[in-house]
Amino acid sequence: MEEQEEKKEKKKKGKKGFMSVLGGKFLVRESFAKQFPFMVYVTLLLMAIITNTYIAEERIRELSKTTKQLNDLQVEYVQVKSAIMEASKQSVLIKRLAGAGLKEATEPVKRIDVEQPEKEEKP
Repeated sequence: MEEQEEKKEKKKKGKKGFMSVLGGKFLVRESFAKQFPFMVYVTLLLMAIITNTYIAEERIRELSKTTKQLNDLQVEYVQVKSAIMEASKQSVLIKRLAGAGLKEATEPVKRIDVEQPEKEEKP
């Protein structure tokens, strides 16, 4: 019997608490007035944490996007560099320029020194 009475009392307390929240009666209690500044403080902290989390996730998305772009650009760089290296090989250049009438030099390069006449000084 005692257990049943305790259960009934708990149900009544639960209903009273729920009704006080719906009715707004808890707002006029003295205990609420004392705890109100702390609740405001906790609410502001929660808002700051939520904002910080949102900003961090946004930065992570930007970083991921930028990293992907960097990887794509690195792949493109390697491909272009490889194509340029292949196109600038001596054997490839000889084949391409053969149709234009140009031939490969067989003699080594010679240095030509030109002596310039000394300038006359004007008095």
